[in-house]
Amino acid sequence: MSLQTKREWIFPKKKEDDILKHILQSRNIENESKFLEPNISDIPSYKKLFDTKKAAKEIIKSIELKEKIIIHGDYDADGICASSIIWEFLYKDLSKFLNTKIDVLPYIPNRIEQGYGLTEDSLNDVIDLGGKLLISVDCGVRDKELIKRYRDEKGLKFVITDHHQPPELLLENLDYPLVHQMYPEKEYPQREICGSAVVFLLVQAIKDIVGMDSNITEDTKGLDLVALATITDLMPLVDVNRIFVKYGLQQMRKGRRKGLRELALRAGIDLKDISSYHIGYILGPRINAAGRIGSPMDAVRLLVGSNDTQCKEIANQLENLNFDRQKITQDLLEISKKNIDLENNLLFVLGKDWHEGVIGLVAGKLQEEFHKPVLVATNNEGVIKGSARSISGFDITKTLTKFSKYLHRFGGHELAAGFTVKEEKVEEFKEKIIEYANKKIKKEQLVPKLYIDLLLESDDVSYSLVDKLNTLEPFGYGNTKPVIALSHLIVVKKNIMGKESNHMKLLVKGNGIDLLTLIMFGCNEDTENLKENDEIDVVGYPDINIWNGRQSIQFSVKEWRYSKN
Repeated sequence: MSLQTKREWIFPKKKEDDILKHILQSRNIENESKFLEPNISDIPSYKKLFDTKKAAKEIIKSIELKEKIIIHGDYDADGICASSIIWEFLYKDLSKFLNTKIDVLPYIPNRIEQGYGLTEDSLNDVIDLGGKLLISVDCGVRDKELIKRYRDEKGLKFVITDHHQPPELLLENLDYPLVHQMYPEKEYPQREICGSAVVFLLVQAIKDIVGMDSNITEDTKGLDLVALATITDLMPLVDVNRIFVKYGLQQMRKGRRKGLRELALRAGIDLKDISSYHIGYILGPRINAAGRIGSPMDAVRLLVGSNDTQCKEIANQLENLNFDRQKITQDLLEISKKNIDLENNLLFVLGKDWHEGVIGLVAGKLQEEFHKPVLVATNNEGVIKGSARSISGFDITKTLTKFSKYLHRFGGHELAAGFTVKEEKVEEFKEKIIEYANKKIKKEQLVPKLYIDLLLESDDVSYSLVDKLNTLEPFGYGNTKPVIALSHLIVVKKNIMGKESNHMKLLVKGNGIDLLTLIMFGCNEDTENLKENDEIDVVGYPDINIWNGRQSIQFSVKEWRYSKN
């Protein structure tokens, strides 16, 4: 692997003296103080989220009637966290407050056998469980006709909570509560929040009606899971999401949730130091692994668990599942690369008997490598399910809408979606959507670009710089780590590291008196290509290395290139 860049670097127009101000302005952050010091009191009230009061009253009514409530979740981390939040509140906190047992069960359909969201199969399961009221979390916004049929024919009542893109015409004249940040007129101040955030706000509405304290504080239960879901579901870390993640991470660091504590321990993370990176790349994938190739209910049991032994066992299971998931993904990725036509603006891969739980990961990795929209699908016994990942400027869910006649169902966001294709139509669908993308997507959209936030000198890399940049945390989608470039560095010394000789430490000379340490991971090809006295430009991020109690400044390189004159 090489870190030598394949992208076009887009530099800022000039070097800015006020680094923080420049970064915030470039990201269209208007209220700097609110961004740098997010306050929990700035989370907009549940009252701004349509139908929360109506939904809360419906739930309370079922509790008063002693009806069985089924929480119908989804098998990704957001659905798992949302299911955990509302089940834990109803079964534990509300039951205790009302001094009554609430008959409520979490239910998540099987990804492979039943698929995403509300289906006839999953609703029949709910009825078989004795459910009288179904509360959906992270799903249901596109299922108006199915809901109507089961209300009319089976007498099943519904409260729908979701955050996915709603269809334009389906939401008129609803006769059931729909708690959704985009419905009906986008009243909630932030359009992009996760399903767990929607459920969290609904919980506050229930608290308010029954007389519990509904003020959101740093100790309000569930903030940790909203943070986990916000990061893993790639919600932009600005505005309310930034607040959720800041205070959710603080809650996690206290180590009160046994399941997260055990999962972090198994993954080698100290919860006291947990960051958005650990959630997105270490803990989140382990939660998602349960829904991809295992049982998502195990992940729910972990997150709401109070038994040390059970939490340890499930954490071990998820660790092993995550390893299996990585192996399956890599195998299918290699097969996919051999079956795509890179001449097209959209890549379409159709496999047979592939594990449905990882095709989204394969699509994501292909999209990242080739910078094109990607659809990966598998034909399993005549049922064709797929996952899509896209590039900026090509809304994949809206695109799928244009080809809905070929699909049984679909849904998602601008950059990611899931779909099920009619078997007899799959080849025509593939041909037509590729044809559409070839016409719609301009060639310049397919050139990967790296937008650089700051162009600095080597002597700008300091402890002071690290401290300033840390005020921008938490980092993640929508608020990524600033991309920092250093140019015209002379390689003075090269040190190859690692058991497999695939890491490298470079001492380089820039404009300052002192040499700067560059760290490069996973760069086995570069160990031969880069030589002492080479002049290079690098992009990356400064950090502090601690070794044997001593601190030193270093610059972690993500990409490099030979300097241009």
